[in-house]
Amino acid sequence: MTTTTPAPGEVRKDLRQVGTLLIIAGVIGTIAGVLAIVYPGLTLLALALIAGINLLILGVMSLVDAFSSDGDTTTRVLAAVLGLLGIMAGLVVMRRPGESLLAILVVLGIWLVVSGIVDFVRAFANVEHRGLRLLTAIVDVVLGGLILSLPNESLTTLAVLIGIAFIVRGVLSVVRGFQLRHAVAA
Repeated sequence: MTTTTPAPGEVRKDLRQVGTLLIIAGVIGTIAGVLAIVYPGLTLLALALIAGINLLILGVMSLVDAFSSDGDTTTRVLAAVLGLLGIMAGLVVMRRPGESLLAILVVLGIWLVVSGIVDFVRAFANVEHRGLRLLTAIVDVVLGGLILSLPNESLTTLAVLIGIAFIVRGVLSVVRGFQLRHAVAA
């Protein structure tokens, strides 16, 4: 049985496509975050749907990272767990966006805290992009902790908190995408 390895040109093309997907996901996340901040009066139903879609996209991107990463087993498992949690959180939020605002709030808060903890561990497991991962981890844990510790107040500021988190994650995803595309071009 022979196995074929992809030609270097194919690998470069695949990596450029992953970089492009990171950029697109980052732009979508950033736009969702800006809209959440600029139009806080929009219905929480619309925010929940935007958040659900964004969590689903971020979950899928984490799964892609888990299976395409060159990192060690711990890093890949953490990325897979984060991906599955993101997909589940996104589906929960999209399935019942208007029925329980508190449930949506708790799901988003938990996801942000878990995501931050996973990114914190991944930052020390892999030196590449350590600063970006630490920044993402800190922002996610702080915002998730605020949401979980102040649920009533968070309902009135949910759009702003989630908007900030999505903007930070979106911008960092765009940066990662350009870094990957630049590394492939070099």
